[in-house]
Amino acid sequence: MVILSWVDVTGMVELLARTLQRSPFDMVIGVSRSGLIPAVMLSHVLNVREFGALDIRRTESDAVRATKRPPLVVGHGMNVDALQSRRVLLVDDIVGEGATLKVADHFLKERGAIVVSAALVVNRANCLEEPETIVDRFACTVHDWVVFPWEGKHVDIGAED
Repeated sequence: MVILSWVDVTGMVELLARTLQRSPFDMVIGVSRSGLIPAVMLSHVLNVREFGALDIRRTESDAVRATKRPPLVVGHGMNVDALQSRRVLLVDDIVGEGATLKVADHFLKERGAIVVSAALVVNRANCLEEPETIVDRFACTVHDWVVFPWEGKHVDIGAED
């Protein structure tokens, strides 16, 4: 298991921002839930104020190694009519098999967006394709389950002082 800290995540966001800074974006869209955090961070670093969310359900629960199902767009927080010919940065936290990002990319392109995708991490243990065929930019690769700092899986909230 790979446990990432906020320092790790901030470094990954900065690395991605350096590779994306020459690309002007009209909007940043995060894949809900965990992709929203790096998407917000990138929107600030890249100074892109327009933001949206795409809610795609993939896992049955939040448990480590939770059962996966085919990804399904269940909602979105944006004006999809306003996507036509707009340059969109699509952000997720992690790419495994790539199914979620492919569904998100297809959803946005179907509505006329010009999409560049980014993820903090690619999990090569699950990725059956070359990562570059799934995601345009990524900060690092791992070969194990990843726990992000916002997931709280390494925090004991039942502990008393």
